[in-house]
Parts: sequence; C-alpha cells; structure tokens
Amino acid sequence: MKHDDDAHKYYYPVEGRTEGAIGDAIALIAIILVPAGLYAAWNTVASWISALFS
Repeated sequence: MKHDDDAHKYYYPVEGRTEGAIGDAIALIAIILVPAGLYAAWNTVASWISALFS
C-alpha cells in the first residue's frame, strides 16, 4: 500500500486551518452561550410567572 504524500494537503489544507479554528471558536462560544442563554431565559420566565401569581 503506497502512501500518497500529496493526499494530506487535501485533508489538511493550510488555508482551511484558520477556517477550522474560526469554526471551533464559534462552536466553543456556542457551547458556553447556549446554556447561559437558557439559564437567563428560564430565570426571566420564572420571574414573570412568580410576578403573575404574587
């Protein structure tokens, strides 16, 4: 089985690394912000409910 040295440039293009890093950063931010957003939204809804019934 011959190893193709040119194959790696299609799988790991130099130009694509920055795009991949940006995508990873967006994913990391989303992982942090989505639970925080859900927490804030739940607190908002809970405060509205408690205000309605108080």
